[in-house]
Amino acid sequence: MGERSKEPILWNGLHDKHLKPEQADIAVLGLPFDRASSFRKGAAEGPDRIRSISGHIPPTTEEGSSLEHLKVVDTGNLAPGDHSQEDYFAAVEEKASELFNSCFPTFIGGDHSVAIPLLRAATGIWGDSLGVIHLDAHLDLCDEIDGNCLSHGCTHRRIAEEGKLPFEQVCFVGIRSFEKQELQFLEGRRANIISAAEIYREGLSSTAQKVRRRLEHCRAVYLTLDIDFLDPATAPGTGTPKPGGFTSRELLTLLQDLAGLPLVGMDVVEVSPSLDQNDITSFAAQRAITETWGYFLPK
Repeated sequence: MGERSKEPILWNGLHDKHLKPEQADIAVLGLPFDRASSFRKGAAEGPDRIRSISGHIPPTTEEGSSLEHLKVVDTGNLAPGDHSQEDYFAAVEEKASELFNSCFPTFIGGDHSVAIPLLRAATGIWGDSLGVIHLDAHLDLCDEIDGNCLSHGCTHRRIAEEGKLPFEQVCFVGIRSFEKQELQFLEGRRANIISAAEIYREGLSSTAQKVRRRLEHCRAVYLTLDIDFLDPATAPGTGTPKPGGFTSRELLTLLQDLAGLPLVGMDVVEVSPSLDQNDITSFAAQRAITETWGYFLPK
């Protein structure tokens, strides 16, 4: 008889398959969905690829703080199967609500449309006391793309229309792309947009201070990270890359500067392994996740 195949080591060896989410500090859920991508697909492969490299990093932050006190359970993927996008999103929202009520959920996409049910779940719990940090090259405020009102470019437009999350409590950070329909939507609205050019001119520390001031009254904060926040030179494995972005060093520094906000969950989306080079985008995503755990979760 051959040797039994060993179970993969996940999340720096922190994953404990015996834990239930309510017993864990962190629960990871993969959302392998990219049907709403408007350009190049492949993000459905992101969750499994990021997991596959997550066991090759020691359970420490980059500055040597141990993460071994964290109880982590990876709950696998919630796959769309043959369901419609609407039905899949309903299932994602239900599952996300369970996790928000249990621990610190970390969701891995998938294209950015999966943040629609995630934000619906978060606003269902925290309502108008929720703040959102949107790290992205794009605003995702389109009404529709290619006839799909649930496109990955429509995330915040749908949430804004539902009226549970005050629009001024969303901080759009790193923006360097504006669609005509987004500019029309923004007319007469107060929006917290910090462009990539503004960050370059004023610095990461100033950016973090602005975000903190704008969300200081929020009881809970949710982080959604589109990997195209990073420059294509740093993260080529994504469907809609935009030049003029950030290095992984700048991303980690910004996350560290935001530590102390009442973060209740996060997602990382738009990692497309089939478009990547030597997994550098997947490694950047993995590092952003585990460093955020180290920055924001209690020691």
